[in-house]
Amino acid sequence: MGERVRRKGTSGTTSSRMGRPPFADREAIVAAALEIGLAELTMTAVAKRLGTSHSTLYGYFRSRDELAAAAVDYAVDAIEWPEPEQDWRAFLAATAWAHWRLYSSHPGLAQEIITLRLTSAALVRRYNRTGVALLDYGFGGQDATLVMDMIAELVVQAFVSTAEGEPTAQPSAAPQARRRALIEPWLESYDPRLRATLVAAVAGPPEAWFERKVELFLDGVAGRGPALPPS
Repeated sequence: MGERVRRKGTSGTTSSRMGRPPFADREAIVAAALEIGLAELTMTAVAKRLGTSHSTLYGYFRSRDELAAAAVDYAVDAIEWPEPEQDWRAFLAATAWAHWRLYSSHPGLAQEIITLRLTSAALVRRYNRTGVALLDYGFGGQDATLVMDMIAELVVQAFVSTAEGEPTAQPSAAPQARRRALIEPWLESYDPRLRATLVAAVAGPPEAWFERKVELFLDGVAGRGPALPPS
């Protein structure tokens, strides 16, 4: 039901009409923040999108960063994450790609993480679950922690090079475009044996280069982790 708004008519008498005040609760505010995107997120932008006041937003969130943390929690929980199976390598690869989908879907998230602007409770829970799964696979505590941290960092670094505010129809392609702009003017400075690989890396799909990084990383983990189960 909307609230009844009273106003004066041209004759000086008061008339009434049914109005519908802007609706903004915690869920609507978080949804608006994700629609705007973390790279462009401000309290002003959210208030404008919802057609409400700043004071309404601050009734739910004390700051822009608190709102961003809540938005990231929602985004993390919305991603389909892998469950541990018999093969630890397959589990870690699937975890890396789940992180990729998260950062690809939400431009600006990598910058939020790398600059320590926020801590997402949902992301912390996800890191912990990955670490506990590694312990259950037979990794030692130190190696489980290192692998958990490094696989998350691997994905963050794939996205953090995106220029702030750089528009792109395909979010995952933005870091690749940024690297291309940085590397191409200097290609002649690289040894020819490296140049062809660099050209392929910056010219091809970003997912292909990321897949190679994940495979190399997992090869390194295999040298310290438990043996894979027999096929």
